[in-house]
Amino acid sequence: MSYSGYEPALRLQGYRPASAAVEREFCDRIAPCETDLNTLAQHHTPDGRQSFFVFHDTSAMYGLPGEPQLLALHLTRDTEARTFTFASARLPLYALAQSWLIQRHCPASAIKRPEDIGTNPADTMTTGLEQRFRDHGNQFSIVMSYTAEGYPTQETVVLLEAADRTGPQPYRILLETTDLRAYTHQLREGAFDTADAALTWLDDRSTPLPRPRATTAPQPPAKPAGPTTARGRKR
Repeated sequence: MSYSGYEPALRLQGYRPASAAVEREFCDRIAPCETDLNTLAQHHTPDGRQSFFVFHDTSAMYGLPGEPQLLALHLTRDTEARTFTFASARLPLYALAQSWLIQRHCPASAIKRPEDIGTNPADTMTTGLEQRFRDHGNQFSIVMSYTAEGYPTQETVVLLEAADRTGPQPYRILLETTDLRAYTHQLREGAFDTADAALTWLDDRSTPLPRPRATTAPQPPAKPAGPTTARGRKR
């Protein structure tokens, strides 16, 4: 398989997968949607060894219902052997895609949300929450997510579980509502003691999202663990 077709976006011309396993994974995860990927942000190290991307995968809108539409990709090149490896994750929110790449040593300033593409934060609370989960998203893992298509509003729900489940309210719901006419999005956070309580609120929604009683002390970014994709939930 030739990888020159991914030029210039992925900068893989003249490179081959580092192993048969890498090639299989690349053909399974990246190649099928390559023509449907719109680049939202990218960063390349000066030595050419690493590239970081945030893509919007338009094919996700026609795949499994609720599937995350953002793809975070980290490419690592061996410039002497002319081979590459990669890691990728499908994520439901831009801040979580940023966090995933930052944990892999991508500069935060290099993958800011583009101002001329997509929607803008609707208020300061949205901006603050996005910054917090961008910088400290490693404190949580994704339990499930669901992106609901619609017009004039689109909604994304994410259920997170804290790495430290002994802390207060270790389960969080992130609710992003996008106004496609105003080109804005609003993000809100709810805090729960159990996953069942969070899912019960999600199914009912007769009360406002319960705000966190306490804020977890920020921790330095850490290498992520666990699955790289969020599990969708049908409603």
